[in-house]
Amino acid sequence: MSTAHAAPAAQDCVAVTEGRYAGTFATAGQTHCLQLPSPQGARIAALTSLGGAGVPVQVEVVDTNGTAQCTATELDRGGCALTGTAPFRALVHADEATETGSYGVHFVRTDVTQNGCQVLPAGSFADDAAAVRLETGDGVFSHCLTIPADAHSTSELLRIRYGFPDDTDLFPRYALSVVDTDGNGPPSCYDHPALGQQLRTDGLTSCSFTAGKAYTLLLQGQDAPRTHTLDRRDVTATARGCTVSAATAVGAPATTGTSGQIGTLRCHRVTTDAATDRLHINPRDVHDGTNVLVMDNNGGIACHQRTWACTPTGSTGYQVVTQVPENYHLPASYRLDAWRIATAAGPAPECPRVGSVAYGYGPLTGTLSEQRTGTCAVLPSVSGDRFRADITSTATDGSPGPQPALYDKTGRNLCTGSSSTYDCQGADQSLFVLSLQDWAGHSAYRADLVCTNAPCGSEDVSVGTVTPGTAQSGTVATLTVQGTALGMNTTVRLAGGPAPLTATTVSVSEDGRTLKASVDLRSAPAGNWSISVVALGSVYPRGTLTVTPPPVSGLGTYKPITPTRLMDTRSGLGVPKGKVGQGGTATLQVTGAAGIPAAGVTAVVLNVTATDPTTDSYVSVYPDGTTRTSASNLNFTAGQTIPNLVVVPVVNGKVSFYNNAGSVDLIADVAGYYTTDGTGSTYKPITPTRLMDTRSGLGVPKAKVGQGGTVTLQGTGNAGIPATGVTALVLNVTATEPTTGSYVSVYPNGTTRTSASNLNFTAGQTIPNLVIVPVVNGKVSFYNNAGSVDLIADVAGYYTM
Repeated sequence: MSTAHAAPAAQDCVAVTEGRYAGTFATAGQTHCLQLPSPQGARIAALTSLGGAGVPVQVEVVDTNGTAQCTATELDRGGCALTGTAPFRALVHADEATETGSYGVHFVRTDVTQNGCQVLPAGSFADDAAAVRLETGDGVFSHCLTIPADAHSTSELLRIRYGFPDDTDLFPRYALSVVDTDGNGPPSCYDHPALGQQLRTDGLTSCSFTAGKAYTLLLQGQDAPRTHTLDRRDVTATARGCTVSAATAVGAPATTGTSGQIGTLRCHRVTTDAATDRLHINPRDVHDGTNVLVMDNNGGIACHQRTWACTPTGSTGYQVVTQVPENYHLPASYRLDAWRIATAAGPAPECPRVGSVAYGYGPLTGTLSEQRTGTCAVLPSVSGDRFRADITSTATDGSPGPQPALYDKTGRNLCTGSSSTYDCQGADQSLFVLSLQDWAGHSAYRADLVCTNAPCGSEDVSVGTVTPGTAQSGTVATLTVQGTALGMNTTVRLAGGPAPLTATTVSVSEDGRTLKASVDLRSAPAGNWSISVVALGSVYPRGTLTVTPPPVSGLGTYKPITPTRLMDTRSGLGVPKGKVGQGGTATLQVTGAAGIPAAGVTAVVLNVTATDPTTDSYVSVYPDGTTRTSASNLNFTAGQTIPNLVVVPVVNGKVSFYNNAGSVDLIADVAGYYTTDGTGSTYKPITPTRLMDTRSGLGVPKAKVGQGGTVTLQGTGNAGIPATGVTALVLNVTATEPTTGSYVSVYPNGTTRTSASNLNFTAGQTIPNLVIVPVVNGKVSFYNNAGSVDLIADVAGYYTM
């Protein structure tokens, strides 16, 4: 400001008025002196053309002593303060010293309202909002407008639509500046370019205004045929033309809006109960073209222009401005999600609290639609956790899987990625959200959130007690492990017999502190087995399991019969139709049915199947009329179908079935009975030996057993089994790698197969069960109902006369 310039003599300067001035450089290198009418203390703008006709020029302003008054930027933006001694002079010269010809400068006084500046009227978000149309060309390259002091809110959204020229040789340019009238500096303004918008032919600018203060808008453009259309709208809580609705619960139906034309502005006012609420605001349409700009009650920017979700807080209301900018595909309509995802008390109450994320969360399955647009859960994660979100569409119509988000307490989405795999960072208590993709109206899905640096959350792995301490040989025992950060990949191992045993993890409690595992002791010798728990590669020795010998049989001799279904609660066979409820008992008459004598029967051999249970539970099978003990025969999880072979004494010709929790359907297929009349068979144990394996072709042709297929195994004369005199075999039958859910029936060769089943399984499952099957022609047959499956049979003993 203090740089000294050669002060031109008064007679060398041309006196000008405020407004547009046109001059001509007759010779190269000229500098024109224009004496300004502005007094000391005034503020001015000196606008020049940004291209087009005429000579490009530069302007500097000095006082009568030649002292510089302001910078070129201040002149462009209307902030040149004349602090020196009047009269003030503008020195104008060409950008290129060699150029000659006409030029123009537009002088505007910005510290007072100018009569020559057109008023920019207040508008609304109605389609017929007031606007001002401005033209350039034929020596006109700039305009000024005023916003009266009593005609604006404290925050306004300015929109300028710029007519793209036909003369593409001249790259189009314009600049818009806003200046107040009291000299305290320009208002705070922010441009909102749409994503990927290189040339702003339809631009939005938000400005914060002071009540009672007038403002001048300066449009600096080109001396070329151009059209500029300006309008302004209140974006505070008093905005006009906004559709008003309240924030909803997560997943509630969206608000629907019509898009109008390219560039059309719509406004939704979303209200919420408290300023401490945090919202999730997301525009969705089939082209992912709808942009949103979110302002709070005071018109402050809560979310900059975007097409994806934003999470504002700090206000009880928000003006959500939607627009489909140029170069975006225009949908006919759009949906706007406005969920309340958190309050001062924490995440939204409809989001369930997860007990543990030591290994992740899920799998989750379900369907999202415009009636249920999202789902959520609160995760006990901590900073430093890392997750991989695997999202799979299960729809048959090609619709995509949902969009995951993992929000921290500040509303930041910590997930990045696209398509089906996302990387997500954890925070102290994260909110996991699944929502519809922007362009999808529905989504059937499976979602897994996998901890990639397990264990996640605040708890490290620990292993406490393993119970029970004793179990009986010849049974399938359930072991319970107490600890922290236990998972389905945590395993329980037993050592001490001829070969180690690994228990199958059946379930883990939601908080990761209780694990249940099933261990097959049907061929395990009695003795002390050491227990170890393996979690994340670490081994935790945890005492001893004492396996006791099986009880000495006083049941008499065994008589095998063709496997026959005696009970099915689904159809009412043998017992009343209906699931067995919590604490409920079903009692089945077994004697006098399916070839079982009416008298002289001491016990029956049943293959008992639990199916479609509503929750984790167990079933005990015990003699009718006796006191039930704590022994269990079947342990299962919700939705699981699982069988087990049961030998149960008969009292009053009946046996009873008790269910501990929830409700479950039960099926019982009889394989034989014990009698004391001396006519039955005697059991002969042998060293467990593999007789059949369809994977290798052992005992039967090498191939999976297909749908409706049967394989037949020669049982007698093998592995120490006599060639004659054998009435039944005791087999451990295993199904592995099934292609779909199915069941397998094991029955005497040469007989008509009944509806009885011995193994029930789901696709990909490996599951064993003990089978006692009569022998006909020295053979037994294996039937598979659906898909294809490999079958394995290990003999444990036989019955003989």
